[in-house]
Amino acid sequence: MPCRVLNFITELNVGGAERLLVEVLPRLDRAKIEPQVACLYGDGPLAAALEKAGIRVHRLRSSQKFDPRPLWRLVRLLERERIEVLHTHLIQADILGYWAGRLARTPAIVSTKHNVRYYERQERWLRPLARLGERRMDAIVAVSSAVAGEYGHARRLWVIHNGVDCQKFSPLPVPSHGPVVCVANFTMQKGHRILLEAVARLVPDFPGLQVELAGSGPMRDDLQARAARLGLASRVAFLNTVSDVRPVLARASMFVLPALWEGLGLAVLEAMAMGRPVIVTDVDGLREIVTHERSGLVVQSGNVTALAEAIARLLRDHALAQRLAETARAHVVEDFGLERMAQRLEDFYESMARRKS
Repeated sequence: MPCRVLNFITELNVGGAERLLVEVLPRLDRAKIEPQVACLYGDGPLAAALEKAGIRVHRLRSSQKFDPRPLWRLVRLLERERIEVLHTHLIQADILGYWAGRLARTPAIVSTKHNVRYYERQERWLRPLARLGERRMDAIVAVSSAVAGEYGHARRLWVIHNGVDCQKFSPLPVPSHGPVVCVANFTMQKGHRILLEAVARLVPDFPGLQVELAGSGPMRDDLQARAARLGLASRVAFLNTVSDVRPVLARASMFVLPALWEGLGLAVLEAMAMGRPVIVTDVDGLREIVTHERSGLVVQSGNVTALAEAIARLLRDHALAQRLAETARAHVVEDFGLERMAQRLEDFYESMARRKS
């Protein structure tokens, strides 16, 4: 009998953790794993994609992101479906899932941590609740070694790198005059302000320079106002969150993520898979996926001058950009394919089920 696994996530809107479930769960061997998904809040667009792939989605229909009232609905779901491994994602689901799993006597309760410095961005009253459950969970999965470094207290700790569909994100020639692209939520973490300052410095030498920023988040208005103050209003296009980033990446001359911290960088991996030269900062999980001068350029985080120089270098040297892009693509295919991630996830689930049997 396959191991019955329920992935429990706060919501199913377009985001890194959410998209990853849609990509990896259909690749699990159904002879080994029977995956299901439960969503605490809302009915996001990714639910339909999961159901189309033959994965059952249970909507708990919470009235808000943190609402304890669906607890008993989740308990009954776990009992009814005889779930063997409950796998939670994001803080609200982590908290509710831990207590529901214990009440339902689910054999194994585990959680994936998708970013470094995760609790800094959460409401203070949620943090002790999350940490209490996290220390008692049967295992923690980290998306990178950088993330794993923050969970040395876990009972069991696995590193399973995020993966990319290398067929879906197939390589294309690098356009010599495409825009500089960044796909990331508009938050302080992603470093958009640094990018705008760097672009402003480059305009005199590159009058045709264009930038596309795709995402959503609380800093959007601030960044638009900053771009206007820097005289970049006509050069920087603020796109909404896109469900398919491939058209944006296809026209990019390079992909830039000037993050101040980063758990891994799934958007960077997708750009690399499509054969785009990337510029990232020397932080956390980004160091695990980009090697300076080999699979991309790596600059000091927060350094406007260094970022501007790296962008200028790729704009001037198309041969270098193409070489970095080709090496980046090969690196992702070798080490970060979705099939590799799915295999690691299968091994993890089977290990947890065996341990509890």
